[in-house]
Amino acid sequence: MALHKISSAVAGILFLIAFIPYIRSILRGETTPAKATWIIWAAIDTITLTGMAMTHALNGQIIGAVLGVWIVAILALSRGTSGWSKLDIGCMLGAAAGLCLMFFSPTYGLITSLTVLFIGSIPTFVHGYKEPQKENKAAWMLYFLSCLFALPGIVRWDVQHAAQPLIFFVTESVMVYMTWVRPRFTTRQTIA
Repeated sequence: MALHKISSAVAGILFLIAFIPYIRSILRGETTPAKATWIIWAAIDTITLTGMAMTHALNGQIIGAVLGVWIVAILALSRGTSGWSKLDIGCMLGAAAGLCLMFFSPTYGLITSLTVLFIGSIPTFVHGYKEPQKENKAAWMLYFLSCLFALPGIVRWDVQHAAQPLIFFVTESVMVYMTWVRPRFTTRQTIA
């Protein structure tokens, strides 16, 4: 079995496993997911999976993401942050545009969807910045580790194969910074 297939499978398994501590912390009331982000991620991940399947570029990470993200999105409806900002609504409209583009060109639909996915991450970035203690550090680290395995799993460095793992890598890197690095830096600043 080729290295890229093994890396892709490990990335998918790790991404799916990362949902376990995140879901558990939501149920315990320790984590308050950004409702808009998780609903956007669920929709966009599903659209992305469809576009990647249409271009024969599926990988383990996107499969693991779609399996877990819907559970968190459903939990976020009742246990997540409340309200819909203009950004949230704009991201939802962008997701709809991505779906429409998917019918004309899977590649353009994929690019649009992943752009919207990243923009839709902003509410979670803001939440992680303001209240990192309300995010599950272990889950974000597992998502990030999944990304480290997904990168060598990229078969070809084209939009269809590389865009999704790269966008996930950037997103998870930001959240690891917000939940692991920034709080330690902020603590050192207040002590000094």
